[in-house]
Parts: sequence; C-alpha cells; structure tokens
Amino acid sequence: MLTSLLSLLRLPSRSRAAAAALIDDPTAACPLADCRAGLRATVLCVACPVHDAQRLRTLGVFEGASVGIVDTRSGILLDVRGSRLALDMGVAGSITVQPLTP
Repeated sequence: MLTSLLSLLRLPSRSRAAAAALIDDPTAACPLADCRAGLRATVLCVACPVHDAQRLRTLGVFEGASVGIVDTRSGILLDVRGSRLALDMGVAGSITVQPLTP
C-alpha cells in the first residue's frame, strides 16, 4: 500500500516532466490523450487490451496510420481516413503517437 501511495505522489512530477518535454520538442512521441485539437499525428503503438486493439485496427487506428485530432472536450474525436472516431481518454492514453510538424 505504501508503494502505491508513493507512486501516486510521484505522478504529478512525471506529468510535469512530460509536459515540459512536449514544450521542448513538440514532435516527441506522446500518448494520444495528451495531443491538442487541430494536430495530426502518426500512430506508433496501440497498447490497449487485445479486443480493443483489434477493433481499433479494424477502424483504421494501427501502427503507421495518420490521424487528426478534431476535438478533445469530452474524450477525443479523431479524423481517421475521412471518418470520425470517438475514443475515451483511457483508450486514447494507451495509444502512442508522434505529432507531425505543421
């Protein structure tokens, strides 16, 4: 229990470090959930449960695919090959992307 408490205390500093890395290098790999609206990115890794990953791949979200972030207000809305796809932030957090330079 103490270990899990300590990991929770360390979480905000990791988030700040990740945010600082994004500011320093806006093209660094990051979770899809951390991307802002209007950005295009290339999917690097889909690391969610197998059933979810298979469904995402069927819908066009797979390694090497280009996605556009349309909206991030409640969950995340993606533009995938001309179609809109809504994901919750939990699933979006398990997808690693590399933002493309504008």
